[in-house]
Amino acid sequence: MRDDPDAPPVLVALPPVTVTGVAEVRRRVTEAAAEVGLSPERVASFTVAVNEIVINAVEHGGGTAVVTLILEPERLVVEVVDHGTAPWQFSVPAAAPPPDQPHGRGLWLATKLSDELTVDARGADRLVRLTANAGGR
Repeated sequence: MRDDPDAPPVLVALPPVTVTGVAEVRRRVTEAAAEVGLSPERVASFTVAVNEIVINAVEHGGGTAVVTLILEPERLVVEVVDHGTAPWQFSVPAAAPPPDQPHGRGLWLATKLSDELTVDARGADRLVRLTANAGGR
């Protein structure tokens, strides 16, 4: 477990992710989340959050995503970047979308399962940053 507060962050840049690489991202996030000290329940929920964002990035962002893991003492940050060209509006509903709505749950769910989720869609690329703290939720 990374518990030295003075330890520098460890950056892990994964190879570009396509639909066939999503399972590998889940595996790497699960390992990293455990390494920084998240409880088993938090490891599972944060992995689901990252999975939802990566799938969205691949589906709506041109077929690939770039994923970077940043391991800090008692904290994991995951950055997901896609290169989509379609306009993207970031708004998370206060409640889950209705059951008959086919889309819209991924971002809502990821927000609920992360300690922090931010989006930067100002440039050509779209960046979603998810954070989980060992002492969070």
